[in-house]
Amino acid sequence: MKLVTLDYGCGTSSSILDYGDPRVEVVTENSWRRLLDTDDDYFLVGHDFLSFMWADEKSVRDWESRRGKQWLWCFERVDAIVPTWRAKSHASLSVAVKFCERVFACDESDCDRYGFEWLPQWASRRFYDERLKPVLDGRYLFCGQANKPEYAMRDSFLSAVVADESLSSSIAIVDSARRLSWDEYVSRSLSFGGCLNPIGVLQGLNTRAWEAIYAGRSLLQHRVGQYRRHQELLSSTPGVIFFDEASSLKGLSLSVKPLDSSLSFKKNSLYARMQLIGAWAT
Repeated sequence: MKLVTLDYGCGTSSSILDYGDPRVEVVTENSWRRLLDTDDDYFLVGHDFLSFMWADEKSVRDWESRRGKQWLWCFERVDAIVPTWRAKSHASLSVAVKFCERVFACDESDCDRYGFEWLPQWASRRFYDERLKPVLDGRYLFCGQANKPEYAMRDSFLSAVVADESLSSSIAIVDSARRLSWDEYVSRSLSFGGCLNPIGVLQGLNTRAWEAIYAGRSLLQHRVGQYRRHQELLSSTPGVIFFDEASSLKGLSLSVKPLDSSLSFKKNSLYARMQLIGAWAT
């Protein structure tokens, strides 16, 4: 089975492209129709971002008539926070299910509400390959997007951290506008001893969490609601702490220490995810 993705130039596509696997097909709005000319099985990464591939009736019929299988993974939340995104999400998914035999989601609430199969995210293998780079700052780092309407919960949490002297001394918050290049982001992340991952748009773990786990960095994972599947998956992974609000961090030791991430990477890599669902044998 081949993975089909766009090149987003960020953590999501890097979580696939950085493995350099020949079973990956990168498409654009102008190049995707070549997929229809083969009998290959496809794992489609993105129910909304790839919606141009089934945007008209002819394309849908072409997908339905192929001999190969199509599986679909919703790595973004189906019930998106922004209303226009949610409308696009549902419209695209309502068409894709006509020709996709299996639908996966990483958001736990989506799985519960719609009965989709759960497939958690993963991360670029660079964070494992480069995990031995020296830690230059012993604090927890947040480096990601904020200050947008869809990140209202994240912004509220980060404001609470900044306002608390005991927390702000242990946590560094930088580059909330995603200005860093991918190389700069990787280097910056690995230079810190831990990762703070506040809630974003998912009820689940995004690539940032898995980057920290691959690199053997301590992870503070903010959650809103139930994360039963993720917590069960990570129950034996050292250095991962789930918490509900900023105040619950105040009683914790926020010191970081290097961790052996070899087993964690093996269990949570791209290869492990594809083997989990039977897309790849090895």
